[in-house]
Amino acid sequence: MARLVSALAPTTTIREGFSVSELDDYRAKMAARFHTFDHDGDGHLTRQDFQLMAQKAARAFPGPRSDGQDQTAPLAEAADQYWNGMAALADADRDGRITREEFIGAALSGMHQDPEGFARIALPWHQAVFTAADHDGDQRVSVAAVECMLVALGADPAQARRVAAEHRTDADGLVTENEVLSAVAAYYTTSTPQQAFTMPR
Repeated sequence: MARLVSALAPTTTIREGFSVSELDDYRAKMAARFHTFDHDGDGHLTRQDFQLMAQKAARAFPGPRSDGQDQTAPLAEAADQYWNGMAALADADRDGRITREEFIGAALSGMHQDPEGFARIALPWHQAVFTAADHDGDQRVSVAAVECMLVALGADPAQARRVAAEHRTDADGLVTENEVLSAVAAYYTTSTPQQAFTMPR
């Protein structure tokens, strides 16, 4: 985790220097991300929504890894950590619900251009999803597994296939954990537009 945060940190800049369009790009990304969590479409997120996401990821990669470790509990714990981090920033009235605007505001204040904030709030969840996909524990997965991860996280299957194929692979044609998590970090901490998640019509 520390290596990933330190590697990303030199690319960050002060938020005050960002244009309105760049911040709008970030808000659009986080709005799309919000809707991947809002399973019932009621416009609010709760702890249960995050647990449903964990259950979806567990179903995508069923069974224990080659070391015998079942990933259901780690996924649930990481989803809870993600919820707690966002709720601490967004749920000001402590009603146990986060609106879309609250979610976007929390991401802007807690993760945008802040690798340490990302590492504290969202990185453990994405590490847990990668670990669930990495059945042999060698910190590498197939491009197909990256695609499956993205779909489990709420991406459209066609978009997931395209985004997964864009990842760099090693000599064995596999995608490393660092490659995946670096892309995730860039998603949460920069204003670069994303292709994986779309807003519902």
